[in-house]
Amino acid sequence: MTHADHDAIAQLEDVFQQQKAAYLKHSHPTLAERREWLQAIPGMILGNAKRLAEALNSDYGYHPELMTYAHDVVSVAARAQYAEKMLEEWTARDYREVEPHIYGSSKAYIEYQPKGVIGNMPAWNFPVELTVGPLCEMLAAGNRAIIKPSEQTPAVGEVLEEIIGATFDRERVAVVNGGIDLAKHFSAMQWNHLLYTGSTNIGREVMMNAAKNLVPVTLELGGKNPTVFTEEALTPENIRSMVGIKMTKNGQLCINVDHCYVPAGSVDRFVNLVKDFVESSVGDYTKAPQICSVINTRQFDRLGSYLDEARQQGTQVIELGSAAERGDESSPSRMPLTLVINPQQDSLLGRNEVFGPILPIYTYTDFDQVITSIQSGDRPLGIYIFSDQQELVDKLRLNTSSGGFCVNAAALQGAQETMGFGGVGKSGMGRHHGVEGFREFSNPRGCMEMAKDANLDLIMSPHGEMTREFLKQATGGLLS
Repeated sequence: MTHADHDAIAQLEDVFQQQKAAYLKHSHPTLAERREWLQAIPGMILGNAKRLAEALNSDYGYHPELMTYAHDVVSVAARAQYAEKMLEEWTARDYREVEPHIYGSSKAYIEYQPKGVIGNMPAWNFPVELTVGPLCEMLAAGNRAIIKPSEQTPAVGEVLEEIIGATFDRERVAVVNGGIDLAKHFSAMQWNHLLYTGSTNIGREVMMNAAKNLVPVTLELGGKNPTVFTEEALTPENIRSMVGIKMTKNGQLCINVDHCYVPAGSVDRFVNLVKDFVESSVGDYTKAPQICSVINTRQFDRLGSYLDEARQQGTQVIELGSAAERGDESSPSRMPLTLVINPQQDSLLGRNEVFGPILPIYTYTDFDQVITSIQSGDRPLGIYIFSDQQELVDKLRLNTSSGGFCVNAAALQGAQETMGFGGVGKSGMGRHHGVEGFREFSNPRGCMEMAKDANLDLIMSPHGEMTREFLKQATGGLLS
């Protein structure tokens, strides 16, 4: 363990105990307090947008400023504003029916109670959105939170630690930066809830660590998200929509298009439409200023190994841009958008989430082939279809399972602050965003308030003839 991580763990334990103690003293903050916290987020993020963009650019080697503003700044501010708008509705008691013969005018309701101290381990690809975004629902639910930013985005982590520290009391929200040893320690602590965003393999380790303490988890993991095209949907407009999403973060997005299914007789048309859009929109994809770099050489080498294997297996590989450039400390790693036609299912590309500027393309002759192929794999974070044939859209939707589903679009289910976002199976569990996020980070406590006209003798021990008669009437004579 490094000296830095040793110090970070000590810092984490100190702030964790502070937050635990503060929660016991003030466990149910008022709506006014929660509104104040949520109102502070847009100013914090927008006021430091330039610094966050510079930090992201430093961590990636190259990250376009507008991409930061669109996906890591404005979206977070909107999420906080929406949570504040909905706060009174979300926190209201949820009344339930009671059996009037027994309970009379008694009240039964769900009360959404703060869970306590929540840990958040965000991923490196959206280091601001995945840090401050879920914080909106955590604070709306009245919790305290400690955030451990990814060690792969240290510059962003430093800025977040500073601006969150300047905005919130550390007994409410704190940021602790550190490496792998800190991350392992973080996931093994006695949280009231733990959120992790990242790979399925690391998510499994996080869940095992949390299970030792019976800590509830929300896991936002990866997935090989398929995108299906039917014949009539192969239009320039739909290709622009799909490739535009693939370009987001240069494919380094958990809900991005992982691979496409295209009618066998139209694969050349598909490839040409993709080529035309890339050339007309960004020119040389590898060097385009609109496209961020591959975050580091580790990810660059991983992607390169996928392509090396595909070429060795004789698979057709089409590069849309100049040759890939492996970066160093002074230059970013860049790759062309690369189309791979029908890679082998057991290849690295076939088995692993791409998470980069590579697009495998699988051809099909029958739509049922697509459904069978998707069903044979793990449940993805998203499934997308471009089609004007409602029958086929419904067939795909009803015969597959995924965290999200989009028609004539991709990935947009994760961009809605009004709608819960998450995975299923190996792509994750639990939800954040919207009311689902508020409830994820709340304890739904069931409450009863007995009225004077309640007749509990019907169900209370010792049971007698009154209970017998009640059961007889309630079951139509089946029990007597």
